[in-house]
Amino acid sequence: MRAIVNIIGLFLMMSIINLSNSYAQEFKNVGHSGANFLQIPVEPIGAAMGNAYVAMAEGVDGLYWNPAVITATEGTELLLSSGDWIIDTRISHLGLAHNLGRWGAFGLSISAFTMDEMEVTTEISPNGTGEFFNAGSYAAGLSYGLALTNHFSFGVTAKYVHEFIWDADASTIAFDIASIYQTNYYNLRIGMIMANFSPKLKMSGDLIDDKIANETLLDEPNNPRTQRLSEDYSLPQYFSVGIAFDPYQQDEHRLTITTASNDPNDNNTRISFGTEYAFKEFLMLRGGYKIGYDEQNFSLGLGLNLNMRSVASSFDYSYINLGLLGDIHFLSFRVGL
Repeated sequence: MRAIVNIIGLFLMMSIINLSNSYAQEFKNVGHSGANFLQIPVEPIGAAMGNAYVAMAEGVDGLYWNPAVITATEGTELLLSSGDWIIDTRISHLGLAHNLGRWGAFGLSISAFTMDEMEVTTEISPNGTGEFFNAGSYAAGLSYGLALTNHFSFGVTAKYVHEFIWDADASTIAFDIASIYQTNYYNLRIGMIMANFSPKLKMSGDLIDDKIANETLLDEPNNPRTQRLSEDYSLPQYFSVGIAFDPYQQDEHRLTITTASNDPNDNNTRISFGTEYAFKEFLMLRGGYKIGYDEQNFSLGLGLNLNMRSVASSFDYSYINLGLLGDIHFLSFRVGL
C-alpha cells in the first residue's frame, strides 16, 4: 500500500510541476513552424490517451511516439492506420518494425497528410477557373532502437519530410532521438523524445520564382513582398517527457496511468493525461485529457487483441473532441508475425 501511495505521489508531483511550468511560460513563436502535420497523432492508441504515450508505447507504435520502444517488437509488426482530420483532410500511416535480437530493432514508417483537389480561383473568377491543384505533406522515416540494458533503450529516427502545394514544394531531412527506462516497480516507465530536428525549409517553384523576379524589378528597398515569398521556416520541433505505471495488475485486469509534457518550439508547454483498462489483454478501454490546447480536450478509445493461428492482430479505435473544429475518428489494424 505504501508503494502505491509513493508512486501516485510521484505521478502527481510531475503533473503539478509540468502544469505550473505551462502557465508560467509566455507564448513562443505561435505559427512560426511549418509541416505541422508532424504533430498530428498517426495511430489511435496514443490519440485515445490524449497523446500521453511517449512512456507507454510499445513495438511498432513507437515509430511515431518513441523509437526507443521498437526494441519491444516481437518478431515483425505491421501497422496500418487512417483518420479524417479537420476541413476534409486525412492522415494515413504505415509502420513496419522488425526485431533482430541483440542487434537491435529496425523500423520503416510512412505518413501522409492529404486532401482532395481544390479549384483555382482568381479575382476575375472567384467561383473557379476550371483548373484544379493539389496540396499535401509526407514523411518517410527509418528508425533504429537498441536495448543497452534490461531496463534502458534508446532509439533514433531519420526521416525525409516533403510538402507541396500547386507547383511549389519544400523538402528536408529531420531526426528524432528518444529513450525509454523501465523498472520493475509497478512497471514504472519513463520515456523521452526530442523530435523533428532539421534545417529550415523554403518553398520554391516556378510561380514563386516568377513573382520574386517581378518584385525585384520594382527595385524597392526592403520589399516585404519579396521577403514573404522567400521566407524559410522550421519544422515543429518539440521535447516530450512522460511517465507510465500500472497501479493495479492481476491475472485478468490491468490499469495503466500515464502523463506526458510536450514542449514545442512554437507554443506553450502542453500537458496530457491518459489511462487504459485492459481485460485479459483482450479488450482495452482508453481515455485521455489535454491541457494547453486551443480546442482539443478529451479523447476516448477501445481496442481488441486477437490471436489466430500464431498470428497476433489487433483493431483499435479512437475518438478525439476538437471543440469547434468537430470530432475526429481514427482506426488502425496491427498484425504481428
